[in-house]
Amino acid sequence: MGTEEKENNQDRRLTFVVNPASHSGKGGQLWKRLEKILAERRVPYEVHFSQKSGDIARIAEELTAPAGGDDGLCLVILGGDGTVNEALQGIRDFERVRLGYLPTGSGNDLARNLGIGKKLDSALDRVLSENREMRMDLGCVRWTQDGERKERFFLVGCGIGYDAAVCENVQTSGMKAALNKIRLGRLTYLGVGLRQMFTAQYVRATILLDRERVLEPERMLFAVSMSHRYEGGGFCFCPQADPQDGLLDLCVVNGVPRWKFPIIIPFALAGRHTGFSGVDLYRAREVRLQASSPLWVQTDGEVPVRTDCIEVGIEKRKVRFLC
Repeated sequence: MGTEEKENNQDRRLTFVVNPASHSGKGGQLWKRLEKILAERRVPYEVHFSQKSGDIARIAEELTAPAGGDDGLCLVILGGDGTVNEALQGIRDFERVRLGYLPTGSGNDLARNLGIGKKLDSALDRVLSENREMRMDLGCVRWTQDGERKERFFLVGCGIGYDAAVCENVQTSGMKAALNKIRLGRLTYLGVGLRQMFTAQYVRATILLDRERVLEPERMLFAVSMSHRYEGGGFCFCPQADPQDGLLDLCVVNGVPRWKFPIIIPFALAGRHTGFSGVDLYRAREVRLQASSPLWVQTDGEVPVRTDCIEVGIEKRKVRFLC
């Protein structure tokens, strides 16, 4: 995974955006620990806290607006994958923002993909000490809702169908909060996923790759377009995904019977599920999917819409990521 060397600038000022509610309310406690580390190291910084849904995007927009700040903003997100995803929606000029990440969520798939550990001091070391910048691809999904064209950015992946239904159920159930309290939040996705097997919706779909190749799954369970390898709390759906190649890796699950789910899931955790019939991988710059009925859609675990048609694209090395 390529990096680009940057000149040493230990005195650069960091701007933290903190989600105190991440990890079932432990985000605020983790920030207090980080505050002590920053004070001990005499690191200059400013901090902004979210209080409700939408605050992260609003804060990111205010900090990155054309009239605000300088051209060297180091924006460090303290939260989970959803917090990073919300921040992406607010950034107005990706070229002048260097994005850092201190994972405090339960799934932490972005951190897993990048090899960022859970220890705050170690994660901070990556932001402060490694004078490297990784140019990361930025995905975008578009759909039409009530006659209005909408879009949402993502870093890890965008799924439609079963995996998005799992994410939607995770967000609305109390299982995640309960498991987070005993440090087993990652199992939320697995538990909900097993439960969703009995209600998973199969649909017919037409998938167009790069406006040329057409796929027509008859009993599609889900399709996920990914820039990274892991999603859903550690499922390696696209083992060959590269966040710098300007391509989407697409995993389509079609015609797999329900009884086979428990067999395939352990293999999916290790990225070895592709040997099963009905699990196929593709690669493209653009993906257009039309389903026979509306399905949930997720971006980095966030669920913005239920629709029957999406268009997914990728911008090569759009995000400047500190890692």
